[in-house]
Amino acid sequence: MLFKIEAMKPEENIVKFFYYDNQTNTLTNDENQVFEYPRDTLPIPVLENKVVPFDKNHPLKKSRLVTKVKIQMGLSCNYSCDYCSQKFVERAPETSKKDIDAFLEKFNNLEFSEELGLKIEFWGGEPLVYWKTLKPLAEALLEKFDNWVNPPVLSMITNGSLLNREICRWLYLMGFSVSISHDGPGQFLRGPDPFDDPEKKETILEFYNLLRPLNRISFNAMLTAKNSSRRKIHEWFINLTEDPDVTLGEGGLVDAYDEDGAGSSLNTKAEHFEFRKNAFADITQTEGDIGFVGILQKIDVFSSSVLMHKNADELVQKCGMDDPKTIAIDLRGNVVTCQNVSAVETSHNGESHFGGTLDDIDAVEIKTATHWMNRPHCAECPVLHICQGSCMFLDGKYWDVSCANAYSDAVALFAAAFYRITDGYIPLLFANDHLPTERKDIWGMVYQHEELPQKKIIPIKVISEKTAVVDDIEVFGKSIVVEVK
Repeated sequence: MLFKIEAMKPEENIVKFFYYDNQTNTLTNDENQVFEYPRDTLPIPVLENKVVPFDKNHPLKKSRLVTKVKIQMGLSCNYSCDYCSQKFVERAPETSKKDIDAFLEKFNNLEFSEELGLKIEFWGGEPLVYWKTLKPLAEALLEKFDNWVNPPVLSMITNGSLLNREICRWLYLMGFSVSISHDGPGQFLRGPDPFDDPEKKETILEFYNLLRPLNRISFNAMLTAKNSSRRKIHEWFINLTEDPDVTLGEGGLVDAYDEDGAGSSLNTKAEHFEFRKNAFADITQTEGDIGFVGILQKIDVFSSSVLMHKNADELVQKCGMDDPKTIAIDLRGNVVTCQNVSAVETSHNGESHFGGTLDDIDAVEIKTATHWMNRPHCAECPVLHICQGSCMFLDGKYWDVSCANAYSDAVALFAAAFYRITDGYIPLLFANDHLPTERKDIWGMVYQHEELPQKKIIPIKVISEKTAVVDDIEVFGKSIVVEVK
């Protein structure tokens, strides 16, 4: 779809019109100049990976040959974060180290290539809740590939609260890359702060200083309505680590998987406009010195894809779980939509997140996911190439809230890339009638915007209780919602 963009160069007070085609990924100005790499260096487009759209009626299939395996250890966690994507997910019965041998037998039904490489990710809940299972499992998997010159890359995301010197030493020697989930100044939304414990803080910072030179550690922070500045988060972690080059992961606005996630989202037009302005300023006024590597890569990748006209036919989903060679499995060998769900959970579209088993990988079908091509408005969205379809399995009202979050997040990055490509022009307006007014008007400065009447809110209370013990660690069960009378 072709978008007419009104943009301004503030330094010279010049207004121009540009034209952007989100399918061919081509940007031109009103003088018909095409923004692209020099013709003699412009790559010849080779469409090698044309995407295949999917939905519940045309299920996503998985390949026997895989390059990334996400192992879901279980959903138990010693934290109950406000916007956690897993807190309302039905828990499957727990597994233990007794299940490792059977799992490895099923794992052998997959095929691997040293040339293509292999990444193995260990997920929770909190994966270190499963330490007594995770340790022998990871060691057994590495032993399986001990004839590879370049062994599989192991990684894990943890809230950091269970790290101790024994675990840190093992992770270092095993070659793990580790991401510590922490929202910096917004940690109060996640729960307890491990850095409040002086001994734990010392251990984590020692671990950080050990892995940082090897580029094997990051702090992963999410943005919420109450913690929306990447610059402030970056400054918080610089102060914590005394490292001006501290690496931060994630960095996007939360998706709304439930009422708590919706409550942590941007819920008014004023909030959306304010976020967009601040997000753009955080990037441009610091010349990109915000620490969030993935966010900066999004801007770089989008800029390059425009300059080389990378077609939408090649655009993959944001999470990468649409790749047939990427698979999420639990310790029973069940194949699931992604690492944030369980095989006994039903998705918002009414389908089970259980897609099959490793015993019959050729029969696996993921019916819970919807490709962006099969969403009503994604193909008509100007920020498609940055948003990449948001979450594959969200639906209904939570999709609507998440889509709005994703749009405001992506349009600020779009503007930063546009500013770079056009040598200083800031997009102000998408002059297209099909977009809602609050999406056409990027910064909320062109039109008057009335807030929609807020729906009557039924008071609710989210109850999260520690209902089980896994390997001597108290963990929270599935959260429930009750109406407050």
